[in-house]
Amino acid sequence: MLIERVKANECYCLRESILRPGQPKENWTFDADDDTRTIHLAMKDDNEIVAIVSLLSEEKEGCPWRLRGMAVKEALRGQGVGQQLLIALLAMVDESIWCTARKNVMDFYIKNGFTIFGNEFTMNDMPHVYMQLIIP
Repeated sequence: MLIERVKANECYCLRESILRPGQPKENWTFDADDDTRTIHLAMKDDNEIVAIVSLLSEEKEGCPWRLRGMAVKEALRGQGVGQQLLIALLAMVDESIWCTARKNVMDFYIKNGFTIFGNEFTMNDMPHVYMQLIIP
């Protein structure tokens, strides 16, 4: 499998089908998708996108970058695909990152050095937490 930088619209299929099935396009597209600073990565298997992640310039709690739209096809979950994608993304930046993580996947982020900050909240009828990865 190959990890490469892609355009925002190449992430849309997985964003919609995995993260926001049946929801309107504005729920799975981001205002900064086409910003020149935004990074979109995809893992491809025989030219099929099987995992995605985006990093947007959006500051919170002193972290200048926001991780968004991370998704891995169900058949590949638990096989290190998401971790490989995250490692590739982190190699591209040298500043702290924050994200909103679904509570059911927060252990993935904790395993990769993220910590929880703030209170738990509900978004799209699911419990979420704010998480950050502080890079000194």
